[in-house]
Amino acid sequence: MYRQFTEHAEKYLRSLGNRQDGEDALVVQLRRMLADLMACGEANADAVSRRLRVSRRTLQRRLKAEKTSFQKILNEVRADLAVRYLSDKRLKSLEVAMLLGYSNLSSFTTAFKSWYDMPPAAYRQKILEAGS
Repeated sequence: MYRQFTEHAEKYLRSLGNRQDGEDALVVQLRRMLADLMACGEANADAVSRRLRVSRRTLQRRLKAEKTSFQKILNEVRADLAVRYLSDKRLKSLEVAMLLGYSNLSSFTTAFKSWYDMPPAAYRQKILEAGS
């Protein structure tokens, strides 16, 4: 399962490429770092702050200056990776939830619905039907 996770994370990292319009280097770096830290189960502000060698407060301040927040970027990375993971038939929804750092399937389902207006199972079914 770890191999599958790293394959998806690497694809996601490659898709990030360079900065998007108006996006700060810190935001790009943070997205990459979060995708990497999810593999270790450490996608949190403290772990990121340690890796960047700044205080958590400094990280928050820099993100605020970019008109974003740690939680917003974490949710964006999770939403992007969720779609990638759900397209892999080998991964169960609970495994996807755990890979993204959710403690249970219910929390993941709630988050997924907020991102895509449908539960993960319905999204997966839609993808599988489109691929047939």
